[in-house]
Amino acid sequence: MSDALALAPHTRAGLDAAWQSLAGAGGWLDGAERCAVMRETRRARHCEPCAERRRALSVQALPDPHAFESDTLSAAASAAIHRIATDPGRLSRNWWENARASGLAAEELVEITSIVGVTTIADTLARALSIPLRPLPQPRPGSPERQPVRGATLERSWAPMVEPEAAEGPIKALYDVVESAAGFVFNVARALSSVPLACQDFFAAFFPNYSTHGPPRPGGLNRVQVEMLASTTSAYNDCFY
Repeated sequence: MSDALALAPHTRAGLDAAWQSLAGAGGWLDGAERCAVMRETRRARHCEPCAERRRALSVQALPDPHAFESDTLSAAASAAIHRIATDPGRLSRNWWENARASGLAAEELVEITSIVGVTTIADTLARALSIPLRPLPQPRPGSPERQPVRGATLERSWAPMVEPEAAEGPIKALYDVVESAAGFVFNVARALSSVPLACQDFFAAFFPNYSTHGPPRPGGLNRVQVEMLASTTSAYNDCFY
């Protein structure tokens, strides 16, 4: 493999840190559950029932054919992972409410979304560079915090979100970092703000890969090139965001 296809050192270091962070307890899930979400995200990419549902004109056209078996995750959590990982363009408020009715806390769904995102970032980059996927980390002991975040409201979203003016503690610190890089707090950060550790995990993997504001790194892409690739890829994949 040529050097041109190797991970940049700052990208490798950032992904290493994000990957290992997922092995420990998070805001709503413990380390074993978080690693199980990573594993299920990878399984979803090769799931024929998910592929069949994605090909259907309507997500309502087919009953959910999955028969999930896991000692770590509930069937509801596994089903949510498969939908988020394989058909995000057709997620809806109705899907969100059904997932909540199945027993998943809003914060649990937020953390699952973050982990699916981190896994997807790392695995997509590996496939693009034709390098091996990272081995899943070994879970570390510990209990999740499971503490609701002050200031999270449902005024403009399905999931609880913290507006910048109400942010404090870890979310305020993260918002400050995002705003210093982008000039504003974008909605991806707000959407994950009800679980600060999930928000931190996502951006630990996100920032080493994207530099959309300010001068590009040596050998990197400029803002116009990044946005062109991002928008084209999003359109191709029917990206919900």
